[in-house]
Amino acid sequence: MTTQHTPGPWRLSSGDETEIFSGAKPVARAHCGGLTSVKLPEAEANARLIAAAPEMLAALQALTITARTFRNVPKEEQEWTPYDDAALDNAYAIIARAQGAAQ
Repeated sequence: MTTQHTPGPWRLSSGDETEIFSGAKPVARAHCGGLTSVKLPEAEANARLIAAAPEMLAALQALTITARTFRNVPKEEQEWTPYDDAALDNAYAIIARAQGAAQ
């Protein structure tokens, strides 16, 4: 699978507008009600979600590997591994970041 989007990680700007960057390259700007000079909670939440997108994609890809493994292995032979723990922990961390709980 090839990646066609701007590679992550993405980060939020610290200026007056809610912008998302990959390195120095602007990726997106979150608007709320047409106001760009006022940081509204909804615009900030949208920007956090957008900025977390590349990491959320990677976390979901890792979880699909775990899910596929469990689907294809008989229940009595299934064993949770450190890789599975890491994939799940990473998914939780990215969700928290996207929701603004961990920045």
